[in-house]
Amino acid sequence: MAKKTKHRAASHMSTRKSTGDASKTSHAPKPNGKDPGAELLTMDHAIALLKTTRPTFYRWLRSGKLKGTKVGRQWRFRREDIDRFVTGQGPRIELTADIDPFIRQVRLRLEELNQPVEPDPSLSQTERAARLMICLGRAMRASDLHLAPHLPEKSEEAVVALRYRVDGVLHHVADLDRRLLAPLIEQLKTMAGCDRTAKEKPQDGRIMLRTEPGGDLIDLRANFLPSALGESLTARLLDRSLVAPSLDRINFSQPVKDKLRRWVEAPWGLIIVTGPTGCGKTTTLYACLCHVAKPEIKVMTVEDPVEFLFPWMIQTQVDEAAGMTFPVAMNAMLRSDPDVIMVGALRDPKVLWLAQAATLTGHLVMSTLHTTEAAGALVRMLDMGSEPFLITDTTKLIVAQRLVRTLCPHCSVATLPDPNLMRRAEQYARTGGLDWSSLDKGFREPRGCAKCGQLGFAGRDVIAEALEVTPEIAAALNRGASVDELRTIAVGQGMATIAADGIRKAANGVTTLEEINRVMGLR
Repeated sequence: MAKKTKHRAASHMSTRKSTGDASKTSHAPKPNGKDPGAELLTMDHAIALLKTTRPTFYRWLRSGKLKGTKVGRQWRFRREDIDRFVTGQGPRIELTADIDPFIRQVRLRLEELNQPVEPDPSLSQTERAARLMICLGRAMRASDLHLAPHLPEKSEEAVVALRYRVDGVLHHVADLDRRLLAPLIEQLKTMAGCDRTAKEKPQDGRIMLRTEPGGDLIDLRANFLPSALGESLTARLLDRSLVAPSLDRINFSQPVKDKLRRWVEAPWGLIIVTGPTGCGKTTTLYACLCHVAKPEIKVMTVEDPVEFLFPWMIQTQVDEAAGMTFPVAMNAMLRSDPDVIMVGALRDPKVLWLAQAATLTGHLVMSTLHTTEAAGALVRMLDMGSEPFLITDTTKLIVAQRLVRTLCPHCSVATLPDPNLMRRAEQYARTGGLDWSSLDKGFREPRGCAKCGQLGFAGRDVIAEALEVTPEIAAALNRGASVDELRTIAVGQGMATIAADGIRKAANGVTTLEEINRVMGLR
């Protein structure tokens, strides 16, 4: 009996010794000639090699820092993946198709823009593809990068399209084999700090990289969304050159700029900027905040998310999971003795009421709403349950805006627009507060050249309207006036509508009537 026990102990010691030796000779060739990196380890063996605890190991596995394979109910891990984790490398991503054709398409587009990029040769194929995609977005001056599968017309085989939004319009650049979508998304999730194993839920992350050592920092907000054909990526490229936006740099018409300055410099009141997603509302609010922020003024913001940080501002980010909601943050701010408050969005009645309460207690409050025009914001607040007298007592200025593409100054040419479009433009100008007969009528159209990437447009400009809540506007709202009535009163008091502002810029050769029609819909 003693002999058997001694034999089992010796066997156990032998096993422990061989396990320890294995951890020291991870790259030693095996007698059978197989790649030691392909060795499969149990979870216990992997935990022992990493000298960690099981909960910590599970956390690494869930976050995607470690990659494993489930065999039945048991996990197995490649020795190569464990070694990569120890040396600080990301998990190995396997490709099931050739990614080189996609990389060549992106490279060719970069070369056409005279922006050749040579990623580090030590990078994996998926890392190289991801970096080239992001660099192309910067070279194209894109605001967003879109990678998503779709089913082409008259085809049963899905493809993955890479598109970039440039000056508000999507441009298709390259196609990707659908079999490569999952590994490329996995790579981008790793770069964004997301859980690469979670494929059935939306995720948000942030990617920051440099095109080359010492080069510009590219900052992206990435969103991963499951779809019927596979996951999709939408990444917003943030322009970090926008360090200190100012009202002087935003090309508002002079009447709009004058009204903004007057109310931004007021001691209290509610200023609202309206428009659809991507129309520059946040940029306008940041410019207003930078105009007033100084050591003697306490400026506080609550945002979702905080995109840029500025001097003399206390900026708070919403975190629903942690209980940091807009109402919670606003209540806390009101106890922090602010002078100026910026609320990212008036999302619900409670947030609206808190913004109005802050205004009535002597604060200057700025926020946004999603409405198509300035007069619509007044009615929207009524629909959210606010009393008319409360709206008119607190709200001082509503700015509605859009962004339109501006013509390339190097290749645009004079033109005479379509007669039907001209007639509609004349109607909108007259009803929108413009003197049509006094406009220059210097209409132009795009051509395309090397300097604008053959697009014919280069950059975007703002068109806007600014509605002040005058006693006449307040009286009309109190008696239940419609949006059309409120707009008519504002135009009678000197406001030019967004459409009219756009038509004026088209007549001055800044943009085209077709572009104004695309953005505003001159029906």
